[in-house]
Amino acid sequence: MIGTKCPGQDMRYWTADDVHEDSCPQCGEMIEFFKTDIRLRCPSCKARVANPRFDMGCAQWCAYAEQCLGPGARGLKSKSLRAILEDELDRRSGNITEKVAGIKEIIEEAEKKCEKEHVDMFPVVASIIISFLKTEELIEDPSAFLDELEREHSLPQRAVKETKAILERLGGSGNGGPDDPAYSLVEDLLADFKHRHRVAGRKK
Repeated sequence: MIGTKCPGQDMRYWTADDVHEDSCPQCGEMIEFFKTDIRLRCPSCKARVANPRFDMGCAQWCAYAEQCLGPGARGLKSKSLRAILEDELDRRSGNITEKVAGIKEIIEEAEKKCEKEHVDMFPVVASIIISFLKTEELIEDPSAFLDELEREHSLPQRAVKETKAILERLGGSGNGGPDDPAYSLVEDLLADFKHRHRVAGRKK
């Protein structure tokens, strides 16, 4: 992002799992990898070693991926997150165009708020769309639907896990702290969508 760091690149948001050691396949020397390292040169034999745990994460869809990860990110975003999810939204909800237009407005706001508050966009946008599809009875099982998208589009596993956690909390069965910014954003934006839809209904 311009003038700031996204949460995936800002070490203040990292956990112990985001740094690990692995042995060089050539000489056995231990190499310390950060989660954002695509390849590193072995300090002993100088071989270039790929990070076995490298996860593109949001770089699979973020417009600023190359700024974060350099030329190694080129060609990895065959289709944006938003395009993937909105294609599913349009495909499954052709008869409720007015509501779909409303949820797309909410998605626009979600993207702006995620950027401003340094929140991963994937779980927020995915949770909004999937929750909408479930409410409109256009999908039966949000978790199974997300698994299908993950298989088809190779979505980042960590973001899929976070999305499922948000959806479980929305359904009343999940756990999470009250200070979870992604969940709070989704909850507020969905409430805003419902309010706008009720107001629009009264005006007719």
